[in-house]
Amino acid sequence: MRSSRLFGAFLTVIWLTVAILAVQLGADYYRTPIAERPFTEAHELLKPSGLVGHGYGIAGMLMMLIGVSLYSARKRASFLANAGNLGGWLQFHIFLCTLGPFLVLLHTTFKFGGIVSIAFWSMAVVVASGVFGRFVFSRIPKAMDGSFRGLREIEEQGKDLEAEIRATGAVPQGQLEEVLAGPSLRSPRGTIDALALAVRGDLATRLHLVRSRRALSRASVAPDVRRRVLGLLRHRLALEQQSRLLLPFQRLFSYWHILHLPLAIVLLIVTVVHVSVAFMFGYVWIF
Repeated sequence: MRSSRLFGAFLTVIWLTVAILAVQLGADYYRTPIAERPFTEAHELLKPSGLVGHGYGIAGMLMMLIGVSLYSARKRASFLANAGNLGGWLQFHIFLCTLGPFLVLLHTTFKFGGIVSIAFWSMAVVVASGVFGRFVFSRIPKAMDGSFRGLREIEEQGKDLEAEIRATGAVPQGQLEEVLAGPSLRSPRGTIDALALAVRGDLATRLHLVRSRRALSRASVAPDVRRRVLGLLRHRLALEQQSRLLLPFQRLFSYWHILHLPLAIVLLIVTVVHVSVAFMFGYVWIF
Protein backbone atom coordinates (compact mmCIF):
# COMPACT_ATOMS: atom_id res chain seq x y z
CA MET A 1 0.00 0.00 0.00
CA ARG A 2 2.78 2.42 0.93
CA SER A 3 4.76 1.66 -2.24
CA SER A 4 1.61 2.26 -4.31
CA ARG A 5 1.09 5.66 -2.69
CA LEU A 6 4.73 6.61 -3.24
CA PHE A 7 4.50 5.59 -6.89
CA GLY A 8 1.30 7.59 -7.28
CA ALA A 9 2.92 10.62 -5.62
CA PHE A 10 5.97 10.27 -7.91
CA LEU A 11 3.78 10.24 -11.03
CA THR A 12 1.79 13.21 -9.73
CA VAL A 13 4.98 15.24 -9.24
CA ILE A 14 6.11 14.44 -12.79
CA TRP A 15 2.67 15.32 -14.19
CA LEU A 16 2.56 18.67 -12.41
CA THR A 17 6.17 19.49 -13.29
CA VAL A 18 5.65 18.86 -17.01
CA ALA A 19 2.33 20.74 -17.01
CA ILE A 20 3.68 23.77 -15.13
CA LEU A 21 6.78 24.04 -17.32
CA ALA A 22 4.74 23.71 -20.52
CA VAL A 23 2.21 26.32 -19.43
CA GLN A 24 4.94 28.73 -18.29
CA LEU A 25 6.67 28.34 -21.65
CA GLY A 26 3.61 29.39 -23.63
CA ALA A 27 1.53 31.37 -21.15
CA ASP A 28 1.92 34.70 -22.99
CA TYR A 29 1.26 33.08 -26.36
CA TYR A 30 -1.89 31.25 -25.22
CA ARG A 31 -3.26 34.47 -23.69
CA THR A 32 -2.73 36.37 -26.95
CA PRO A 33 -5.87 36.70 -29.16
CA ILE A 34 -5.83 34.12 -31.96
CA ALA A 35 -5.74 36.78 -34.68
CA GLU A 36 -2.60 38.35 -33.18
CA ARG A 37 -0.64 35.14 -32.51
CA PRO A 38 1.08 34.99 -35.95
CA PHE A 39 2.81 38.28 -35.12
CA THR A 40 4.35 37.04 -31.85
CA GLU A 41 7.88 35.67 -31.49
CA ALA A 42 6.67 32.36 -30.08
CA HIS A 43 4.29 31.61 -32.94
CA GLU A 44 6.73 29.58 -35.04
CA LEU A 45 7.51 27.36 -32.05
CA LEU A 46 4.12 26.97 -30.38
CA LYS A 47 1.67 26.92 -33.29
CA PRO A 48 0.17 23.45 -33.94
CA SER A 49 2.60 22.83 -36.81
CA GLY A 50 5.54 24.46 -35.00
CA LEU A 51 8.48 22.62 -33.49
CA VAL A 52 7.21 22.65 -29.89
CA GLY A 53 3.48 22.72 -30.64
CA HIS A 54 3.74 19.81 -33.04
CA GLY A 55 5.94 18.00 -30.54
CA TYR A 56 3.20 18.34 -27.92
CA GLY A 57 0.76 16.67 -30.30
CA ILE A 58 3.09 13.78 -31.10
CA ALA A 59 4.10 13.24 -27.47
CA GLY A 60 0.49 13.41 -26.29
CA MET A 61 -0.72 10.95 -28.91
CA LEU A 62 2.11 8.51 -28.13
CA MET A 63 1.38 8.74 -24.40
CA MET A 64 -2.25 7.83 -24.96
CA LEU A 65 -1.40 4.95 -27.30
CA ILE A 66 1.25 3.58 -24.95
CA GLY A 67 -0.97 4.02 -21.89
CA VAL A 68 -3.88 2.14 -23.45
CA SER A 69 -1.71 -0.58 -25.04
CA LEU A 70 0.38 -1.36 -21.96
CA TYR A 71 -2.56 -1.50 -19.56
CA SER A 72 -4.64 -3.62 -21.93
CA ALA A 73 -1.71 -6.00 -22.41
CA ARG A 74 -1.16 -6.28 -18.65
CA LYS A 75 -4.80 -7.20 -18.09
CA ARG A 76 -5.13 -9.64 -20.97
CA ALA A 77 -1.71 -11.23 -21.61
CA SER A 78 -1.08 -14.24 -19.38
CA PHE A 79 2.72 -13.86 -19.54
CA LEU A 80 2.37 -10.44 -17.85
CA ALA A 81 0.23 -11.76 -14.99
CA ASN A 82 3.13 -11.47 -12.53
CA ALA A 83 4.57 -8.25 -13.97
CA GLY A 84 3.80 -5.99 -11.04
CA ASN A 85 0.63 -5.02 -9.24
CA LEU A 86 -2.35 -4.21 -11.47
CA GLY A 87 -3.00 -1.09 -9.41
CA GLY A 88 0.42 0.27 -10.30
CA TRP A 89 -0.22 -0.36 -13.99
CA LEU A 90 -3.54 1.46 -13.64
CA GLN A 91 -1.80 4.44 -12.05
CA PHE A 92 0.69 4.56 -14.93
CA HIS A 93 -2.18 4.21 -17.42
CA ILE A 94 -3.97 7.16 -15.82
CA PHE A 95 -0.75 9.18 -15.74
CA LEU A 96 -0.12 8.73 -19.48
CA CYS A 97 -3.77 9.06 -20.48
CA THR A 98 -4.27 12.36 -18.65
CA LEU A 99 -0.91 14.01 -19.35
CA GLY A 100 -1.17 12.99 -23.01
CA PRO A 101 -4.50 14.78 -23.54
CA PHE A 102 -3.16 17.82 -21.70
CA LEU A 103 -0.24 18.02 -24.15
CA VAL A 104 -2.66 17.55 -27.05
CA LEU A 105 -4.66 20.48 -25.65
CA LEU A 106 -1.49 22.60 -25.78
CA HIS A 107 -0.89 21.33 -29.32
CA THR A 108 -4.24 22.83 -30.38
CA THR A 109 -3.26 26.15 -28.72
CA PHE A 110 -6.87 26.22 -27.50
CA LYS A 111 -8.11 26.73 -31.06
CA PHE A 112 -10.83 24.30 -32.11
CA GLY A 113 -12.49 23.80 -35.44
CA GLY A 114 -13.30 21.11 -37.99
CA ILE A 115 -11.69 17.72 -37.42
CA VAL A 116 -9.63 19.22 -34.58
CA SER A 117 -12.83 19.97 -32.68
CA ILE A 118 -14.11 16.41 -33.19
CA ALA A 119 -10.77 14.95 -32.08
CA PHE A 120 -10.58 17.17 -29.01
CA TRP A 121 -14.10 16.48 -27.77
CA SER A 122 -13.67 12.77 -28.45
CA MET A 123 -10.57 12.91 -26.30
CA ALA A 124 -12.40 14.89 -23.60
CA VAL A 125 -15.17 12.29 -23.45
CA VAL A 126 -12.65 9.44 -23.17
CA VAL A 127 -10.75 11.22 -20.38
CA ALA A 128 -13.99 11.99 -18.50
CA SER A 129 -15.00 8.36 -18.90
CA GLY A 130 -11.62 7.28 -17.54
CA VAL A 131 -11.92 9.54 -14.49
CA PHE A 132 -15.36 8.11 -13.76
CA GLY A 133 -14.04 4.58 -14.21
CA ARG A 134 -11.19 5.28 -11.79
CA PHE A 135 -13.69 6.53 -9.21
CA VAL A 136 -15.77 3.34 -9.54
CA PHE A 137 -12.71 1.07 -9.63
CA SER A 138 -11.31 2.59 -6.42
CA ARG A 139 -14.56 1.73 -4.59
CA ILE A 140 -14.25 -2.00 -5.25
CA PRO A 141 -12.00 -3.79 -2.72
CA LYS A 142 -9.10 -5.60 -4.34
CA ALA A 143 -6.57 -8.23 -3.31
CA MET A 144 -2.82 -7.71 -3.54
CA ASP A 145 -2.77 -8.94 -7.15
CA GLY A 146 -5.45 -6.42 -8.13
CA SER A 147 -8.31 -8.90 -8.43
CA PHE A 148 -11.70 -8.01 -6.92
CA ARG A 149 -12.50 -9.43 -3.51
CA GLY A 150 -15.70 -11.14 -2.44
CA LEU A 151 -18.20 -9.91 0.15
CA ARG A 152 -17.31 -12.58 2.71
CA GLU A 153 -13.60 -11.74 2.53
CA ILE A 154 -14.40 -8.04 3.02
CA GLU A 155 -16.57 -8.74 6.06
CA GLU A 156 -13.91 -10.98 7.62
CA GLN A 157 -11.23 -8.33 7.23
CA GLY A 158 -13.57 -5.75 8.75
CA LYS A 159 -14.02 -7.97 11.82
CA ASP A 160 -10.25 -8.44 12.09
CA LEU A 161 -9.74 -4.66 12.02
CA GLU A 162 -12.41 -4.16 14.68
CA ALA A 163 -10.71 -6.75 16.90
CA GLU A 164 -7.37 -5.02 16.39
CA ILE A 165 -8.85 -1.65 17.40
CA ARG A 166 -10.36 -3.19 20.55
CA ALA A 167 -7.04 -4.88 21.35
CA THR A 168 -5.16 -1.57 21.41
CA GLY A 169 -7.18 -0.46 24.44
CA ALA A 170 -6.67 3.13 23.29
CA VAL A 171 -10.34 4.06 22.93
CA PRO A 172 -12.08 4.80 26.26
CA GLN A 173 -14.56 2.05 27.06
CA GLY A 174 -17.49 4.43 27.20
CA GLN A 175 -16.77 5.68 23.69
CA LEU A 176 -15.56 2.46 22.08
CA GLU A 177 -18.88 1.33 20.63
CA GLU A 178 -19.71 4.80 19.33
CA VAL A 179 -16.33 5.09 17.60
CA LEU A 180 -16.62 1.62 16.08
CA ALA A 181 -20.20 2.13 14.93
CA GLY A 182 -19.34 4.86 12.49
CA PRO A 183 -21.89 6.55 10.22
CA SER A 184 -24.91 4.48 9.22
CA LEU A 185 -25.40 3.80 5.52
CA ARG A 186 -28.60 2.40 4.08
CA SER A 187 -28.62 -0.11 1.23
CA PRO A 188 -28.62 1.48 -2.25
CA ARG A 189 -31.77 1.38 -4.34
CA GLY A 190 -29.89 1.23 -7.63
CA THR A 191 -26.61 2.09 -9.35
CA ILE A 192 -27.26 5.85 -9.50
CA ASP A 193 -28.33 5.88 -5.87
CA ALA A 194 -25.11 4.00 -5.02
CA LEU A 195 -23.04 6.86 -6.49
CA ALA A 196 -24.88 9.39 -4.32
CA LEU A 197 -24.47 7.18 -1.26
CA ALA A 198 -20.74 6.82 -1.93
CA VAL A 199 -20.23 10.60 -1.91
CA ARG A 200 -22.45 11.01 1.15
CA GLY A 201 -20.66 8.15 2.89
CA ASP A 202 -17.27 9.75 2.24
CA LEU A 203 -18.37 12.99 3.89
CA ALA A 204 -19.91 11.19 6.85
CA THR A 205 -16.77 9.07 7.32
CA ARG A 206 -14.55 12.16 7.35
CA LEU A 207 -16.74 13.80 10.00
CA HIS A 208 -16.73 10.61 12.08
CA LEU A 209 -12.93 10.38 11.92
CA VAL A 210 -12.65 14.02 13.03
CA ARG A 211 -14.92 13.33 16.02
CA SER A 212 -12.97 10.16 16.86
CA ARG A 213 -9.67 12.03 16.70
CA ARG A 214 -11.01 14.63 19.13
CA ALA A 215 -12.28 11.90 21.46
CA LEU A 216 -8.87 10.21 21.50
CA SER A 217 -7.17 13.55 22.10
CA ARG A 218 -9.42 14.30 25.07
CA ALA A 219 -8.59 10.84 26.44
CA SER A 220 -4.86 11.76 26.26
CA VAL A 221 -4.06 8.88 23.93
CA ALA A 222 -0.44 9.00 22.75
CA PRO A 223 -0.06 10.50 19.23
CA ASP A 224 1.48 7.37 17.69
CA VAL A 225 -1.26 5.14 19.14
CA ARG A 226 -3.90 7.64 18.06
CA ARG A 227 -2.62 7.59 14.46
CA ARG A 228 -2.61 3.80 14.43
CA VAL A 229 -6.17 3.55 15.78
CA LEU A 230 -7.45 6.16 13.32
CA GLY A 231 -5.73 4.38 10.45
CA LEU A 232 -7.36 1.09 11.41
CA LEU A 233 -10.71 2.81 11.88
CA ARG A 234 -10.47 4.54 8.50
CA HIS A 235 -9.75 1.23 6.80
CA ARG A 236 -12.60 -0.52 8.62
CA LEU A 237 -15.14 2.20 7.77
CA ALA A 238 -14.05 2.10 4.12
CA LEU A 239 -14.55 -1.67 4.03
CA GLU A 240 -17.98 -1.34 5.63
CA GLN A 241 -19.04 1.20 3.03
CA GLN A 242 -17.59 -0.90 0.21
CA SER A 243 -19.43 -4.00 1.40
CA ARG A 244 -22.75 -2.12 1.18
CA LEU A 245 -21.99 -0.75 -2.29
CA LEU A 246 -20.09 -3.75 -3.66
CA LEU A 247 -22.73 -5.20 -5.99
CA PRO A 248 -23.95 -1.93 -7.59
CA PHE A 249 -20.38 -0.72 -8.07
CA GLN A 250 -19.33 -4.00 -9.67
CA ARG A 251 -22.33 -3.61 -11.97
CA LEU A 252 -21.34 0.00 -12.74
CA PHE A 253 -17.79 -1.08 -13.50
CA SER A 254 -18.99 -3.74 -15.93
CA TYR A 255 -21.15 -1.13 -17.72
CA TRP A 256 -18.26 1.32 -17.81
CA HIS A 257 -15.90 -1.32 -19.17
CA ILE A 258 -18.27 -1.99 -22.08
CA LEU A 259 -18.46 1.75 -22.89
CA HIS A 260 -14.89 2.95 -22.32
CA LEU A 261 -13.12 0.75 -24.88
CA PRO A 262 -15.39 1.71 -27.83
CA LEU A 263 -14.92 5.37 -26.90
CA ALA A 264 -11.14 4.87 -26.97
CA ILE A 265 -11.41 3.19 -30.38
CA VAL A 266 -13.46 6.10 -31.72
CA LEU A 267 -10.79 8.48 -30.41
CA LEU A 268 -8.10 6.44 -32.17
CA ILE A 269 -10.00 6.56 -35.47
CA VAL A 270 -10.56 10.33 -35.21
CA THR A 271 -6.88 10.83 -34.34
CA VAL A 272 -5.77 8.81 -37.37
CA VAL A 273 -8.06 10.89 -39.58
CA HIS A 274 -6.68 14.10 -38.06
CA VAL A 275 -3.06 13.03 -38.61
CA SER A 276 -3.86 11.89 -42.16
CA VAL A 277 -5.47 15.21 -43.04
CA ALA A 278 -2.55 17.11 -41.51
CA PHE A 279 -0.13 14.98 -43.53
CA MET A 280 -2.05 15.50 -46.77
CA PHE A 281 -1.99 19.27 -46.33
CA GLY A 282 1.68 19.33 -45.43
CA TYR A 283 1.36 20.22 -41.75
CA VAL A 284 3.33 17.17 -40.59
CA TRP A 285 7.08 17.33 -40.47
CA ILE A 286 9.23 14.23 -40.36
CA PHE A 287 12.37 13.94 -38.22
